[in-house]
Amino acid sequence: MKTSKLRISFSNVKSVAFIPDEEYSLDSNEIIIYTIYLPDFSDIKSDLAELLNSVEIKRVKRFYKEIDKDRFTIYRSILKLVLGAYTKSSIKNIHLDYDFNKKPYLASHPWLHFNISHSEDYAAIAISRKKVGLDIEYMSKDFNFTSMLPDVFNDNETELIQNAIDKKNTFYTFWTRKEAFVKALGKGIDEDFKFIPCLDGEHNLDFSLIKNSLSWQVYSFILEDDYLGAVAFEGLETNSADIRMYALTHKIKDLLVVKKV
Repeated sequence: MKTSKLRISFSNVKSVAFIPDEEYSLDSNEIIIYTIYLPDFSDIKSDLAELLNSVEIKRVKRFYKEIDKDRFTIYRSILKLVLGAYTKSSIKNIHLDYDFNKKPYLASHPWLHFNISHSEDYAAIAISRKKVGLDIEYMSKDFNFTSMLPDVFNDNETELIQNAIDKKNTFYTFWTRKEAFVKALGKGIDEDFKFIPCLDGEHNLDFSLIKNSLSWQVYSFILEDDYLGAVAFEGLETNSADIRMYALTHKIKDLLVVKKV
């Protein structure tokens, strides 16, 4: 039976200030994560909205709350800026396609893999030449996750959460790992989500579970106070990945360095 290896651990990657670089390139072992503190971009949302196409504008209008409209406008336009920078393309030529599980990709540049996640005041974008998945979560003080444990975790995982000193942190650590991995697989949350591993260490996975025989890595990281994240990508642990995290500036002139018109 075909099997895959999955290695899960914590990463000590820390966010550093983003310095615009007009020569955007990506080595085969690089995983770049861009973090976006959305409130910082509120004053330039009208400038960023100009980067959206008609389909994206219609999507903005479907949001009921103004804050959700603003958040989508900001992180979608910044995603397009980043993709334009790495593909050396005009923003108007950046069109996101979606697979059957609604995972976005660029049909025009299939070598560039990316994933985006949003939670409350933060969004994050992962860029790589490897298949990649990203999840960030705000650790809400009001969210009662107890009732959902049996549906998304196996007995051992559930017991670890229930017996943890910091139950909330443990829950979100395990959740983000599963979510990042299924997003990397392009699988989405389905009936197999419960059986996706999330504990530290090495795991052997049957082909029937993840529908491929590649090897994978998942790393947890701290995004900010009360925010946890995880990034998943293909590759053996022996092929060490260079994971870097940059906090994007809210200065429009810096963002537009990457804009190709």
